Parts: sequence; C-alpha cells; structure tokens
Amino acid sequence: MLLLGTPARGWGQEAIAEPTAAVPPPEPASTGSEDKAELLWSGRLFVGDLLTRQRIAGETFWRNRQTVNSARLGLRYRRPEDSLKAVIKLEVEGGNAKLRDGYLSLGASEGLAVQAGRFKRQMSGIALASKWDLPSIERGLLGTLEVEGQELPFSGGRGDGLMLGYQAEARGKPAVSVSLFQNQLGYGAGSLDAKEHFAQDAYLRVSAEPVEGLQLASSLAFIGYLKTVGDSDSFKHAPVGSLELSYKAGWLRIWAEGFAGKSMFAKLDGTSSGRFWAARSLIALNLKPSVPRRLLPFVGVSYFDPRASEGDDANTEFQAGLNLAFAKTWRLQFELSQSLAEGTSSSAIESTAFRIQLGARFKE
Repeated sequence: MLLLGTPARGWGQEAIAEPTAAVPPPEPASTGSEDKAELLWSGRLFVGDLLTRQRIAGETFWRNRQTVNSARLGLRYRRPEDSLKAVIKLEVEGGNAKLRDGYLSLGASEGLAVQAGRFKRQMSGIALASKWDLPSIERGLLGTLEVEGQELPFSGGRGDGLMLGYQAEARGKPAVSVSLFQNQLGYGAGSLDAKEHFAQDAYLRVSAEPVEGLQLASSLAFIGYLKTVGDSDSFKHAPVGSLELSYKAGWLRIWAEGFAGKSMFAKLDGTSSGRFWAARSLIALNLKPSVPRRLLPFVGVSYFDPRASEGDDANTEFQAGLNLAFAKTWRLQFELSQSLAEGTSSSAIESTAFRIQLGARFKE
C-alpha cells in the first residue's frame, strides 16, 4: 500500500552539503605535525508552522500545527593519518533521541573508500543533498512516499548498509559506488527467512561533472518488496533506475531527475503489477542583496504515477517559496505547495500546504 506523509525539515545555503556524487571522496592522507585527530560537533534546529487544507469526500478541512521540525546533533571524528572518519548524528524528537546517521568511512587506497553503518541510500541528488543546500523546505511529493512502511530509494531515506566507492582524480570527476542496504522487510519477528530470500537491496551509482557546476548522475537499484501485501512468499526484487542533473553557477540553481521501474505499489486487491515512473525538479535564483544576505525565490514540481498503464492514479505537486538568509547561521523560509490527484482511486489526497520555518545551524 502506498502511503503519503508531510514531514517538515529545512534549507540553507552556506553550510556543507552532503555529497551527491556516487561516493564521498575519501579523507586525504597527509604527513607532518598537522596529522592530528579531530573531533567536531554540529547541530541544527528547525521550528515552524504548518497550515494545511485538505478536501476529502467533498468536505474541506483546515489544520494548523506549530512544531519543532528538526533538532539534530552530530559528532564527526577524523584521523588524517589513516583516512578514518566516524560520523554520528542524532535526531531528538518528543524527548527521545533517534540515530539518524552512524557510519565509519575508511580510505582504503588512492581514490577508493569503504563505508559501513547507517547512511543515505544511494539514489537521487536531491535526496542525497543536505536540506541546507536545497532551496525548498520540503523535497516535494517524492520525499514522502513509502511502500509497506519502506522508504523508497529516492525519498531521502537511510538504511544499514555497506558501500564501496571510487572517486577518480581526473577531468570530469568520474565516480562509481556499489552498495548493499538491509531491506526493511528483513527486520522484526515476522522478518524474511534468510535461507529463502535475499533481504538486501543493491545499488549501483555513477556520476561525473563534465563542466564546472554541472553534475550528471545515474543509479540502478534492486529493491525488495512483497508482490502481494502480507504474503512473505511473494517477496521479489524490483529494478528502479534514475537519471539526474544538477547545475549551480552564478545566480542559477537547477535540479532535475527522473525515475522509472517495476511498480511496487499495491492495487485495491493487494497485488502490484506494471511499471511506475516519477520525476521532480527545482529551480531557484540565488540573489545577493545587502539585506538579507541571500534571497532565493524558487519553484518546483513533482510527478508520480504508481502504475503507468492506468490513467487515473497519478499525483502532481507544485511548490513555490522564498528563502531569506540573514546570516550564515540562520534563515527564514516560506513555502506554498499544492497537491493534485487524478481520479477517485488515487492514493493521494488533494491538499494545499503553507509552511513558515526558522532554521539555524552551528558547528565547531
């Protein structure tokens, strides 16, 4: 069954972004008195207000919610002498701390890196980028999709995995990575029997930067799912592919990506079939008036069709907003989004959302 949600996070501009390449480059080895281990800490906080309008069964409902969208703390340990890096990030919500990231990265040799632990699944430049480096508060419709409680590879979800990657020091910065992530159906008392099913998801990702500011990438994943809801014997792997582009130069910022693969989204009878396809893009202007420090108006669109062979179940979302960065450490954001659902059998509810968010980031 397809589920849609509305998580709220945030954006920024000057902070360090999470890598969108096929693999994060290994920590360079060096010699001399500067080869000292470093322990760095960081944090971010997003607070906001969400006003939504939903139309269900001919009736209109308004909802308003003020909340702490994200409270995150992080530690990073780096030892240059052997290219070792350890990262721990915790999300604090409702008085409880949840592990967001926790991984070790080791530069095995020149350009080669091994990473193990909990980190982002390797698909989608928008999903892999930090929200501090995106113009929108939300990543759009595709960032909220789930199948039977599983986050899709392009939704920005994390998993427990192992990755081997290579970053060449050559023109165009070509990179490739191969990774395995634990499928979420392999957890719990009713998890899959390892003797009968391979409960791992496989990813292959390649990327390059043919000209400065332009990055091209593509991923291929095999995602485990239940072809029939509730039937573990129907466990299969579905291929999902992506084509991605991002461009950042001067005053222009563009992200565009498309996805296609075997449909994992169940129909009313509990079975899935056919193919799905999805796409999303963001376009922003990076303006620099004196006050605020940065001004980024943006527009975005997301499209999702869970079964391409059927013509009445597609979902579309339009976004528009404004980001005002008054300093490197804090900013104010506004965003308006409109979701449209085709036909009466669509999994999405037609809705309008208006978000206001204040965000801050600090690091030492």
